[in-house]
Amino acid sequence: MSVAGAPDAPGAAAEERAEPSIRRGPLPLGPVPRPGARAFLELDRFDLIWLVALVAVAFVVRVASPIYLDFLSSSSTHRGVTTWGAGYPLNNDGCQPDVPVGPNHKPVKVCGFVFDEVYFPVDAANDIAGKDYFDPEPPLSKLLMAPPIALKGFNSGTWRSSTVVAGSLLVGLVFLIARRLRRRDRFFAVVAAGFVCFDGLAFVESRTGVIDSIAIMFAALLWYAFLLHWQARTRRQWTATLYFMALCAGLAFGAKLTALAPLVVAVALLAGRFLEPVAMDLFPSLRRIRGGTGGAGEGVMWRDAAGGGRAVLHYGFAAVIAVSLFSATFSRYLTIPHTTVYHFDGCTQESGLTVADTGRLDVPRFHMVGPSSGVQAVGATVRGIGNVLVTAERNIIEVTMAGLQYHAAECHGHPYASDWYTWPVAYHPVLFYADYKDYKTAAGVDERGWITDMGNPALWWMAIPALLFCLWKAMGGRGAAQLTVATAGVIALGTFYLAAYGFNHPHLRFIGIPILLGALWYALRRWWPAVLAGLGMLALAEMIAQYHAAPRYDLVRVSVGLGFKAAFAAMIVFGALLVLNAVVSRRFVPSFILLGYLAAWLMWEHGNERRVLFYYHMLGALLFMALALAYALTALRRVEARWGDRRIPVGALSYAAVALVLAAFVFFYPMWTGAPQTGSDFNTRMWLSSWQ
Repeated sequence: MSVAGAPDAPGAAAEERAEPSIRRGPLPLGPVPRPGARAFLELDRFDLIWLVALVAVAFVVRVASPIYLDFLSSSSTHRGVTTWGAGYPLNNDGCQPDVPVGPNHKPVKVCGFVFDEVYFPVDAANDIAGKDYFDPEPPLSKLLMAPPIALKGFNSGTWRSSTVVAGSLLVGLVFLIARRLRRRDRFFAVVAAGFVCFDGLAFVESRTGVIDSIAIMFAALLWYAFLLHWQARTRRQWTATLYFMALCAGLAFGAKLTALAPLVVAVALLAGRFLEPVAMDLFPSLRRIRGGTGGAGEGVMWRDAAGGGRAVLHYGFAAVIAVSLFSATFSRYLTIPHTTVYHFDGCTQESGLTVADTGRLDVPRFHMVGPSSGVQAVGATVRGIGNVLVTAERNIIEVTMAGLQYHAAECHGHPYASDWYTWPVAYHPVLFYADYKDYKTAAGVDERGWITDMGNPALWWMAIPALLFCLWKAMGGRGAAQLTVATAGVIALGTFYLAAYGFNHPHLRFIGIPILLGALWYALRRWWPAVLAGLGMLALAEMIAQYHAAPRYDLVRVSVGLGFKAAFAAMIVFGALLVLNAVVSRRFVPSFILLGYLAAWLMWEHGNERRVLFYYHMLGALLFMALALAYALTALRRVEARWGDRRIPVGALSYAAVALVLAAFVFFYPMWTGAPQTGSDFNTRMWLSSWQ
C-alpha cells in the first residue's frame, strides 16, 4: 500500500510542485500583472459571497448566544428558538464603585462585569466623560468601545458590541489572508476562517468587553496588508499597498502592542527579498536550495516595482505615517488632563507595586506668541503648532513608557496564570465567569453557569501535527514513506523529552536527538532542510525543557539560565533561516504560517519571565493554527492510497476533520456561553483537571 498526491489545482503555490533540476540562465517572470484594484485583489463574486456569509455567521453566533433550540426538547413548552444574547452573562460580584455614567457623568456603582471588563469598558466611559484614568494599554480599543456606550447607555450589551463586531470581522480577515496565500484554493480559505469562527478562545474573547479581539483584528489586518504588499507587481501596487500597510500598522499598535509580531515578520521578509540577489551572489550554494524556478521572477518584478533607492524613501515616509496614526489614536486621551500617570519601579508580594513618581499630562494647547498678522504671524503659527505636536508626542511617550514599566514591574500571582509553553495544548485556560447558585432544573437539580476561554480542543490539538506538516512542506519534504519516518523521529524526540522530566532524569532527552536527526536526514536527503528542521525543533524543545526546570523567585518570576538563552538564540537563528528559506526556496506559504505562529507565540516568552501571563495571549497565534490545519487538510484532499491496482481517495478525512471541529464546538458550547448545565454535564466536558 502506498500513498500518492494528486496533481495540484491550477495556480497552486510553487512549493507544492515537484522540484525540477536546476537550470542556468535568466529566471522566468511571474504572472503578468493586471491593472485595477479588483484584478489585483483577485476576489470574484463567490469570494465575496463566502466572505459576507462567514462574517454574518460569526456575528449571529456571537451576538445571539447562548442559543437554545427549544423545538428539540420534549420538555419545553416553547417550540421555537430562544436566545439570551451577548449581554449575558452578568456577574453580580463584578462591580466598580465610580463609573462616570450617572447624570452629568456623576460616578456611580455599576455591577455585572465579567473578568477584565472591570477595566476596559470603564476606561471607555472615562473617555466619554473626559475623566482622568491610567491604563497601560494603548487607547484605540477603548475608543472603539465608546460609541455604543454613548449611543445606548452603559450596559453589558453596549460594552460588548465592539468586540462582537471585531471578532466577526476577524473571521473575514482570516478568509482574505488565506485567499492571498493560495489564491485559487477557496477550500483552504473557507476552512481556515471557519476554524476561527468556531474556536472557543476567539468566541469568548469576542463576547467579552476586553480589548484582545479588537487588537488581533487589527493585527490580522496588518498581516493581510503585508501580503498585498508582498505580492505587488507594479509600481502603483507597490506604493499603494505600502502606505496601506503603514496605516494598518498605526492602527494595530494603537490597539495593543501585539502588532509587534506581524511587524517583525514583515520587516524580516521584506529585508530578505531586497537582499536576495546579494545573498545569491555572495553564497552561490543558496541556488541549490531553491525549490524550482517557478515563481522566482515574482521577486524580480517586486524589486523592479520598488525601484531601489526610491523604496528607502517610501519606507521612511510610511514609517512616519504609521507613527503619526499611532499618535492620533491618543487624540481623545490627550484632551483630558491626567494626574495619574504612574511610573512603577518595583513590586513585592506583600505591598504590591511601588510607585516611583506620578506624572502629570497637561492638555497640549496652542499659544500664539508674536504678531497676529503679516509674514511673522505665519512663523508664529507654525511654531505654535510645532509646540503642540512636541508636547503631544512627549505625553504619548511618557504614558507609553509608564505602561511598559507597569508590565515590567507587575509581580502579582493569579490562579489562572499559565506558562507560555503550555498554551499550544490549551492546558490551563482562564475562567471568566462562574455561577453556582442561580440556576436549577425544573426538577430542582442545581446547575452552574461557566465560561472559560479554552480553545476548541479539536482545532488546537490537530493544529500541532499540522504545524509540523507545514515545517515538512517548508523543507521541501515529499513522499508518504519519508513523512512517516520523519514523524517517527519527532515522536521519539518528544517521548524522550517527556520521559526525561517525568522520571526526573533530564539527560534522557539527549537520546532522542540523534534519532530525530537521523530520521530527518533519511526523509529529506539534503543537508539544508535536515539541519534547518532539526535546529528549529531542538531549539524549541530545549527552550521548553530549560524554562520548565528554571528556578522561580518572587512567586512569579523565572530565572532562566545559560542553556535557555542559548536555545532562544538558536530559535532566532532558525527564524532568520526560515525567512531565507521562504524567500529563496519559494516555499512561502508553509514558511509564512510557521513564522507567523512562532512570532505571535514566542513574543510573550520574555514577559513571562517577569510576570504572570494568561492563555488568551495565544489569540494572535490562533490565526496561524487555523491556517496550518487548513493547509494540511487541503493537502490531504489530493491524497489517495494505492492498494495494488486500486486507488482509494482519502480526501474524505479532511472533511471529517472539519466536522470534528464543528462537533467539538457544539459539545463545548455551554462552557463558552455560560449556559446552565448540571454537574454531570459539566464533568463530561472537564477532560483535564487543569481546565478548572
